[in-house]
Amino acid sequence: MRIELLPGLTNVIRFPVERRARPTLELLREIAPDPREVGNVAEAFGLDYPVSGLRDAADASTAEYIRKHVPSEPGEARQAALRGVLEPLLTQAVTVCRDAHEAAVAAGEAHQALARAQTEGGFWIEPLEEQAEELSARAAELLVQAQLCSEQAEGAARAVRIAQGGKTWAPADRDTEFAEAFGLACSA
Repeated sequence: MRIELLPGLTNVIRFPVERRARPTLELLREIAPDPREVGNVAEAFGLDYPVSGLRDAADASTAEYIRKHVPSEPGEARQAALRGVLEPLLTQAVTVCRDAHEAAVAAGEAHQALARAQTEGGFWIEPLEEQAEELSARAAELLVQAQLCSEQAEGAARAVRIAQGGKTWAPADRDTEFAEAFGLACSA
C-alpha cells in the first residue's frame, strides 16, 4: 500500500475517500482520467482508442433505451427506473477508474524497484524489467478502459438528466453549447 501525503505537508496523511465512497457522477468526474493523458498513453502503448463520438453514442442509445423501457408517466416509478439506468454504468466506471489508479501505482512501484536494483547492481534485473513492463502495459489498458467507461457514463447521464427534467431528448449540439457557455451567441 502506498501512503499519500497532503501536498505541502509532511505529517498529514490523505485518506483516499474516492476508494470507499458510493459511486456518483461527481465522484466519477473527480477520478476519471484526463482524456489528453489517455490519448498519449494509448499512442505510446499502441492501444486502440476511439477518440470521439463515444459520449454522444452512449447518450443516444441511453435515450432510446429510456424511450422504450422506462415508464413515461411522471412519478417515483419513473425516477427509480431512471436511477436504475444510470447506477450500473456509474458503478462500472468508478470501479474501472479505481482499478486503473491502483494499476498505475503498482506499475510505478515496479519501476522504482527496478531503478533501485539497477542502481545497487542487483542480479535479477531482467525479471524486474519484465514485471515493470507488464504492469505498465496493464495500467495503460485499464487507463483506456477507464476513459471509455467514463465517457459512456457521462453520455448516459445526459440522457437521464434530460428525462428526469421531463424534457424531450435531442442530440447534443456542441457548437451551440460552446457559444452559450462563453456568451458568443449571435444576436439576429
